[in-house]
Amino acid sequence: MSETIKRGPGRPAKTLITEQMEENMTELRQNDTQELGVAPVTRGLREAALRTEELRARMNDDSMDPSMYDEFYIDPRKIPEGWDYNWKRESIAGMTDEQNMLEMRSGGWEPVDTRRHPDMMPIGHSGAIRKKGMILMERPKEITNIAQDRELSTARELVNQKEKALGIAPAGTFERDRKQTGVRKSFEPYQPMAIPRA
Repeated sequence: MSETIKRGPGRPAKTLITEQMEENMTELRQNDTQELGVAPVTRGLREAALRTEELRARMNDDSMDPSMYDEFYIDPRKIPEGWDYNWKRESIAGMTDEQNMLEMRSGGWEPVDTRRHPDMMPIGHSGAIRKKGMILMERPKEITNIAQDRELSTARELVNQKEKALGIAPAGTFERDRKQTGVRKSFEPYQPMAIPRA
């Protein structure tokens, strides 16, 4: 049988085994914090009140920090100069979308390692930064600009083709002459919108 240690009134007795388990757990916690390089939690009510005020100020601010409402927001200051970050789909309903990942790789995208931004993943995590089926990827900004220019050029070409198609009637059909038919060939009330460059 285990030996019982006598205590004062009001506190239940502890066995040696219970005390040894508590000591072992304390020692394990200290070793974990030393291995991970994290100070043990010693916060109190004062720190909680200060943090609460800081968060309330951010929530009440008109400009409101985007990270408060967009879980995929990345502060542009964290992105290394000359690089572009983007969240890409890695899985759907827990199943890896390998085809999409191959397409991303062929487009120059590579996963961002946790070592670069340790604050974006739990302590002790290694590998790529992942969140809700998405993976944070990077590629040189110049390649992104080239890809965006190509997409814009393709989109404009499609619009031009459709605008031309509005003005051309197949043989044997009613001519699409605006003066005679009143058919509109353009969308005058709508003006092209400038596309912002990132």
